[in-house]
Amino acid sequence: MNIGTTELMVILALALFLYGAKLPEITRALGKGYREFKNSFDGIKNDLTRQVTDIAQDTGIKDIDKIYTTPAETKESNDKKPPVIGNDNLAG
Repeated sequence: MNIGTTELMVILALALFLYGAKLPEITRALGKGYREFKNSFDGIKNDLTRQVTDIAQDTGIKDIDKIYTTPAETKESNDKKPPVIGNDNLAG
């Protein structure tokens, strides 16, 4: 489902027509909600990073990069694994 330029212009025109006077308030509320979501997400990410660092220090791990990877690094390492061969239980 691709939205082209024409469809996008029609949607924007309808939004402007229907919510013209309230559009600044709506966009402001959406921006505030997005900002609060991002701040919450960043807070959770920082808490998890801090906990991983604390655990690494408690267990004596010096190089935290060996245990803390980003999702992209995990995907790259999973792509390098050889495929499972000869497991007939997975066949449908």
